[in-house]
Amino acid sequence: MTRRGLVLVLCLMLSGCATTQWLGKARRAMREPGEHLLALPDQVASDYACAERPLPYFELERNEINPTRIEPGSELNHRIVYALCPRHATEVVTGTLTTRVRFKGEVMLNHRKPGFELKPGRWSVDTFVRLPESAESGIYALEIQFQQGGIRLDESLTFGVDG
Repeated sequence: MTRRGLVLVLCLMLSGCATTQWLGKARRAMREPGEHLLALPDQVASDYACAERPLPYFELERNEINPTRIEPGSELNHRIVYALCPRHATEVVTGTLTTRVRFKGEVMLNHRKPGFELKPGRWSVDTFVRLPESAESGIYALEIQFQQGGIRLDESLTFGVDG
């Protein structure tokens, strides 16, 4: 590692919470919307011993927001990583994925994506959510829901808006 790289790493380590936000912004900047295959179905079937489970078998491996604190009018990245072992090798589970943003208990943004496919294998799915310029400071929740074919997904994460 070069001296300049070492100084950068030390600065980041010493800045604590600011580092977390910087890393969140860096992650968001490096990601593009869409789905990406991370592992083939055979690998996932081995990882989760799917031959011994009722199928389809679904596992939400990661659910994250980057960064976790934003300013009004800014954009955040929501990423899920999931694994699916279907009943048949190439089968998908199709349903409606609903994403909501709540503030003070009220739905502020609501997006429904009918025809969303959960695919066999391990996938990452990145979406981006932009808050309006008028967003108030406070704590917000991003919720996702999907239910179809014996698979249920109902998750929530919080993030902060600093005005």
